[in-house]
Amino acid sequence: VPGVEGQVDLRSALLALAARGVNEVLVEAGPSLAGAFAQQGLVDEYVIFVAGKFLGSAARPLLDWPLEKLADAPQLKITEMRAVGDDWRVTAIPLPPASV
Repeated sequence: VPGVEGQVDLRSALLALAARGVNEVLVEAGPSLAGAFAQQGLVDEYVIFVAGKFLGSAARPLLDWPLEKLADAPQLKITEMRAVGDDWRVTAIPLPPASV
């Protein structure tokens, strides 16, 4: 589904999939696509794996999302955490933005 500047219109793509009976989509992507889904509010659930390592400032981000302050970050409700080998699997759902 074509969008602006050669990008896919993600919302329209999901609606087209839903019209074909697809109710769930797993998005396993890099920071650009994952960030686009997150910024457009198209994520129902995050499943994130956390390794026991630190990355430096030159590492790639989880999401391309220009958040500058902690107050700008979306709130998540962690629904499950479990060990997977030496890593952790964290499942979380986005919460609606706080009203002012």
